[in-house]
Amino acid sequence: MNGTANGHAAKAHLPLSYVVSRCAETPDGLAFTDAQPCHLQLHGTATGLQIAATAHAADPEAPDGDGAGPAVVFRCEAKQLMRAGPTTALLCVPGGELFALRGDDAASMDVLVARAEQATKDAAGASPFEARTEGSSAEMYFHYYGMLMHQQNMLQDYTRTGTYYSAVLQNALDFFGSAVMDVGAGSGILSLFAAQAGARKVYAVEASDMALYAERLARANPAIGSRVEVLHCMVEDARVPEKVDVLISEPMGTLLLNERMLESYIAARDKFLKPGGRMFPTFGRIHVALFRDEVLHAEVAAKSAFWANGSFYGVDISALLGDATEAYFAQVVVDAFSPAVLCSATATRTIDFRTVTEDELHDVHIPLEVTATSTGQCHGLACWFDVAFDGTSQQVWLSTAPGLPTTHWFQLRCVLQRPIEVQAGTVVFGSLRLVAHRRQSYDIHVRLVGCDGGVSEGKLDLKEPYYRQMTPQGWVGAAGGAAGGPAAGDGGWGEFANEGGE
Repeated sequence: MNGTANGHAAKAHLPLSYVVSRCAETPDGLAFTDAQPCHLQLHGTATGLQIAATAHAADPEAPDGDGAGPAVVFRCEAKQLMRAGPTTALLCVPGGELFALRGDDAASMDVLVARAEQATKDAAGASPFEARTEGSSAEMYFHYYGMLMHQQNMLQDYTRTGTYYSAVLQNALDFFGSAVMDVGAGSGILSLFAAQAGARKVYAVEASDMALYAERLARANPAIGSRVEVLHCMVEDARVPEKVDVLISEPMGTLLLNERMLESYIAARDKFLKPGGRMFPTFGRIHVALFRDEVLHAEVAAKSAFWANGSFYGVDISALLGDATEAYFAQVVVDAFSPAVLCSATATRTIDFRTVTEDELHDVHIPLEVTATSTGQCHGLACWFDVAFDGTSQQVWLSTAPGLPTTHWFQLRCVLQRPIEVQAGTVVFGSLRLVAHRRQSYDIHVRLVGCDGGVSEGKLDLKEPYYRQMTPQGWVGAAGGAAGGPAAGDGGWGEFANEGGE
């Protein structure tokens, strides 16, 4: 992530599908009746949240009142929407009637709760950035990227910085004489690269106080910096006198999506890029494979051993052992690992920055159907990403794959508390789903089915990683690959690739 330029308009959501039941209190607890699949539509109002439920078989977009429209189960102002379990929420409506809303899984319920919060915030007049971001998260985010030490960490990632330099200079034809916008400019280094390539004008948009340093850096390099104009604002608040020919940005976080800056990059595309304009980077790919690592699994499991203590200063704390174990397995592991730990082909999800919508980035589903390459236990999913700079002259790749020079993004693993059994040559099915939340990150939902039919599931928070390795290995010079390089065909390591597509 280079800098910050968040703030953009939310798009309308498609109807959500859930099972709706009426609830009534009985001496034995809540009783559920009249269960039926329904489409839900959420709309914020001046006083709260309006929810409409229509029968699943009906067209949720059809008009009411003519017999051909949807069968309305209820449409009302919600008094309260309460999460009641991993897959269930309770809705209290005026008059005291209670409904249960049940999703297929925890991820679908995360989506419902997040969209309800978004609709309420939008209606209250919050800015798009405020509507999707917790205030405490935003404050920490801007503070972090306003500090030179963190910019230095990224600049000294020579794989990252060198690849951007190569992508720009090897495609100077795209920049020469052009208007360019740098989204989340940070220190302004990419803006200065664009000017080096001959850009006529560069608009460097940076929301954090790093904009002040970017301005100083541009003035200190007048031969190129005189063509750079620093805009200290969010990208939705930026005002420029022209559409731009090129967008450049470094919007990638851990697993490509963390920090949700890609949404700002897409917002800038929709607002400022000329039709047919270039985007650097152009598209990104998330790669997923099974991994086997007994040492890592034992390490994560051992973290909670402290809570097994039956007499901690005379207090039995073992009642919290199970919760502590779940909490440690809910952390994604960020480090650099050897390709030797991978035990399957890869599944790949491509996100084309030229066409993807902001809404599509709120819920990213990657179905898994991969062939195991060895027999034994699988301890979870290993993930990495790459991005392509599709220029007129050259296609350049930046990869974070295992086995290649380590970047400050490292790689990521989702460790499952319960391993699954796999056999070489057999197909393993499952899924990895990322659901955006208001802390500028994602909940990750993992599901794998072993060769014996055993199912293992986990929910992890991309925002709260276990940094198992803090310092990348040092390489000097650019490590970005041209077209046909290590990232272009196989995700950077293996001979198999299973393209998931958009």
